[in-house]
Amino acid sequence: MASRGGRPRIGQVAALAGVSATTVSHALNGRRPVSEATRRRVLDAIEELGYRPNVVARGCAPGGA
Repeated sequence: MASRGGRPRIGQVAALAGVSATTVSHALNGRRPVSEATRRRVLDAIEELGYRPNVVARGCAPGGA
């Protein structure tokens, strides 16, 4: 399920976990509450896909870095 360049993207993690990309972000950064069951699904999807956050993209995002 890898995308262009072979790296999975947050949308793919979200689709596999059955949640939105925003929920994946919340589960990863801990700034908003996410149920433990949802967090577990997100973490399982991340492991299955081999997802790693793109640190360059994070620095470009509003409020990033």
